[in-house]
Amino acid sequence: MARRGALRRLIGVAALAATLLSPVAQAEPPHTEPSFRDFFASHPTPMWMIEVASGDIVRANSAAQDFYGYDDLTALNIRDINLLTPAQIDDEIERAAAAERNHLFMRHRLADGSVKVVGIYTQRMDYHGREVLVSSLYDTSEFESSAERHYISRVEEQVDLQTAQLRDAKRRQAWLAWGAALAQGVAIIILLSVLARLRRAQTDNRRLIEELSFRNRELERLSHAMAHHFQEPSRRLISFAQQLQRRLGESADESTRVAVDFIGSQSRRLSALVADMQRYLSLDRMPFEPRRVSPGEILDDVYRHDEPLADLRQAQALTVASPLPDVHFEPKRLALIFRVLLHNAWQYRDTERPLRVTVSATRLDQRIRFAVEDNGTGIAPEYRAQVLEMFTRLVPNSEQTPGTGMGLALVGKALRCVQGSVHIEAGPQGGIRMVFDLPAAE
Repeated sequence: MARRGALRRLIGVAALAATLLSPVAQAEPPHTEPSFRDFFASHPTPMWMIEVASGDIVRANSAAQDFYGYDDLTALNIRDINLLTPAQIDDEIERAAAAERNHLFMRHRLADGSVKVVGIYTQRMDYHGREVLVSSLYDTSEFESSAERHYISRVEEQVDLQTAQLRDAKRRQAWLAWGAALAQGVAIIILLSVLARLRRAQTDNRRLIEELSFRNRELERLSHAMAHHFQEPSRRLISFAQQLQRRLGESADESTRVAVDFIGSQSRRLSALVADMQRYLSLDRMPFEPRRVSPGEILDDVYRHDEPLADLRQAQALTVASPLPDVHFEPKRLALIFRVLLHNAWQYRDTERPLRVTVSATRLDQRIRFAVEDNGTGIAPEYRAQVLEMFTRLVPNSEQTPGTGMGLALVGKALRCVQGSVHIEAGPQGGIRMVFDLPAAE
């Protein structure tokens, strides 16, 4: 009963404070202000003023100082004492300022670290131009009302739940921060590793480019040497061998004549080798300027005017099976390809039957597939890839079948600039079919 009487007296005090803080009291002449100040400062009930905008404790009476145990409550913010989250505190302040709720229960932390559930009666007022909430506070543990305790217990449970949720959220944020930091560290390590590899690759590329440049310069010097320094001795050997043959005439014995003939044939072979090697190296330095060309015109020009193909023209051995589609290629390289393939067809013909050479073409997507087919001696399947390499011949060199073994290597190199290829298939007439492809003209 005594505690209920104390509660009623506290409620009476709150009512008196509400009256003093009401708009009517605020409108009274200035001589009423000292009475409120005295009332606020000397009242035994803990009281304070909280600024609505910031939550700062503007004023606190001595009872409040004693209750909370702080030397100076005005140095604190309500967020330093109230155990609700900052967002919940802001919401409660706004609702109290709007007079939606003037009796609250909150958990406050005292200076010694203990926590108490505090009942609060609050009223909004203007204090020296600042919007504040004037509150009177009481310790709810002094009352035993079951309804009051039940309500306070529910408030405590809600605060505990919200505090636990906030703690879990902070823990999750901490784990996420650690995870993000770890992922960032791993990403940085990977990036540093990639950058290191890129630097090594760039260094290797520069070294490779320098090496290729050096090799190209060497090849240019070698090509120049073949054109002048190598070719000149071979030409002189051929010339002196011919002079020897003329001077000896019929008077020379058989062994001398064989030796002179051997010198002459080998000199011519050396000259042909140097010329073909120079032609092979010069393909790298030859400007590649592709354009729309007609293979039929190129083939006809080579067939009619190339001197080594005179015997082929006389035998009328060439047939174009169908109109050859236009291609996007360099005319000189295409002429070289047709010249080599037609010359090989004549060189390795079957002497027991008339030579027949057929040129045809088919379109495959964006490429034109050419076939040069003959009925010559043919090439065994196990040697068809080998003869595409440099200096490869399947027959011994002689006056009847001269050659350097560079022809098909020249064809392969001429096609490489357009990602073309050449290969050998069996011909239906017993010879071979040379197949190569070029980009079609758009």
